[in-house]
Amino acid sequence: MGRKKKQERFDTGGYYADRRENAGKAASKIDKLNAKANLATAKASKRKWLAVLLGFGIAIYFIFSSGSGLSVLNSIKSFLPSGD
Repeated sequence: MGRKKKQERFDTGGYYADRRENAGKAASKIDKLNAKANLATAKASKRKWLAVLLGFGIAIYFIFSSGSGLSVLNSIKSFLPSGD
């Protein structure tokens, strides 16, 4: 007649029904994935601000190198107290 299968030990996915020993592994994998996601978010934020800073630097360079920045400098100098 054949052997009797021990299906009561397994759930529908073929894993053991009592997964207490695997719960720690799953939790550590989830923690690792969350840490990687947080790291990626932090790096993206840092790169965004770096790009903004570079954009401002390039814009300021073009303003001052084209000569129109001189009028901007003169208007800023008018607000500063002179040493005379």
